[in-house]
Amino acid sequence: MSEEQIIMTVDEAIRDLAEAPDGVLPVDAMTWALQHWDEAGPRFVELLERCADGRVWSEGTEDALFFIFHLVAEMQEKRAFPALCRLARDSEAIELILGDAITETLNQILISTFDGNAALLKAVIEDAAADEFVREAAFDALAWHCRMGAISDDEMRAYLLHLHEHMQPDETMVWLGWVNAVSSLGYEDLADKAERLVDEFFLHIMGVGDFHDDLRQTLADPDRMVRFTANHIGPFVDAIGTLSTWHGFSEEYREQLARGEGADDETGDLGNPLVPHGWPSIAFGEPAINPTRDVGRNDPCPCGSGKKYKKCCLGTDAA
Repeated sequence: MSEEQIIMTVDEAIRDLAEAPDGVLPVDAMTWALQHWDEAGPRFVELLERCADGRVWSEGTEDALFFIFHLVAEMQEKRAFPALCRLARDSEAIELILGDAITETLNQILISTFDGNAALLKAVIEDAAADEFVREAAFDALAWHCRMGAISDDEMRAYLLHLHEHMQPDETMVWLGWVNAVSSLGYEDLADKAERLVDEFFLHIMGVGDFHDDLRQTLADPDRMVRFTANHIGPFVDAIGTLSTWHGFSEEYREQLARGEGADDETGDLGNPLVPHGWPSIAFGEPAINPTRDVGRNDPCPCGSGKKYKKCCLGTDAA
């Protein structure tokens, strides 16, 4: 169906998003929504707000919200930001909506919809009941907007020092966000504190020398963007284009579902469909010292699971 032939209402678009068959990207509904944002945008924001308040949560809602999260991000819909932050703090809700895509696109979604209220991001970061990977994604977004000038360096430094004093020591992935903020933003004055955190939590994936390599890269970059680029931290720009590359929306995945092949013998799980289609299954080669040193936290896990390293073996090692 061509773009000109798509005719529907907002209710029909939401229904199609909610009822899309497993493995099928609802391109027509997504295209219509993007082309009719004056109609679709406010309704999407209203649905997000109602779900964040616990007023609406019917069958299929989480499926619709998965696509709506990405559509409001592409459209830089600032009105959605408060509700997105509230949903992000609900560990059960965000897992239902995004699942493993939490580590794939949530930081980009929060970056793209940010309405200037840094307190909302800080609330996500500091919420001990929230998923640790969600909190790290919020840290990524806060650091990005600091680099963009929405938050001053003085405010960011003060906030990092506040967390260093008050945040619980066992909140591992949030501390990784702290360390990466220091290296990505080029805060040499906080390097000693970052070194101690690396020693305490992250020697299985990086050493103090690795942290300083990252910091030096930032300081050598006139734009101070090199570490954000390396960690895939930035705005979300293309919902259909991005999601269409994910294995979970590929013909191969649909054929797997039809045949029932590729499922785990015990759980029936087909693995992680929410990864870009065609990502290699990286296997460990010959034994080597620190074999994961060159595996970035947002890269495919070397175990071949298809998940990001930080949501797979990195998370296991850090536990």
